[in-house]
Amino acid sequence: MRLFTAICLDDEAKNALFFAEKAAENFSGGKFTLLENLHLTLVFIGETERADEIKTALSEIEFPAFDFEISGTGTFEKGIFWAGISENENLRNLQKAVFEKLRESGFEPEEREFVPHITLARKFRPAEDFPFGEIEKLLPENRISAKRISLMKSENANGVLRYTEIYSVNLS
Repeated sequence: MRLFTAICLDDEAKNALFFAEKAAENFSGGKFTLLENLHLTLVFIGETERADEIKTALSEIEFPAFDFEISGTGTFEKGIFWAGISENENLRNLQKAVFEKLRESGFEPEEREFVPHITLARKFRPAEDFPFGEIEKLLPENRISAKRISLMKSENANGVLRYTEIYSVNLS
């Protein structure tokens, strides 16, 4: 299984971040993230059959619930279009706690720099007049609550990427 840990978003936040219909006319290539797949990745684990060990590790993490805010949009190499997250010490500390607990449990999670974001589209090729400014005006203004850590399974079936929560731990 291909696994990662994440903060899942509530329906209100997902709906506010679902730009596919609003941006499609200015989009010359790629795929927008399915509404149900919108999330904030904490730690990417990769291929493993040790899900039960990950569940045990996550169950040992105690961390308070907190809020975070969406801030701006941007792109990464390979055509990733994302919504950013305002600097948030709680989010950074949670990500670090999950990363360290997984390492202590014998996993080798991906070690790239943590850049908190929510992927909105992949293989993104905007039209020359793509309305980045207009899209940013559509970002949710409310704070989003981080209430649990989720263990997610990533599957690609017939070219459709699906993320499924297979376990979660509530934040206190």
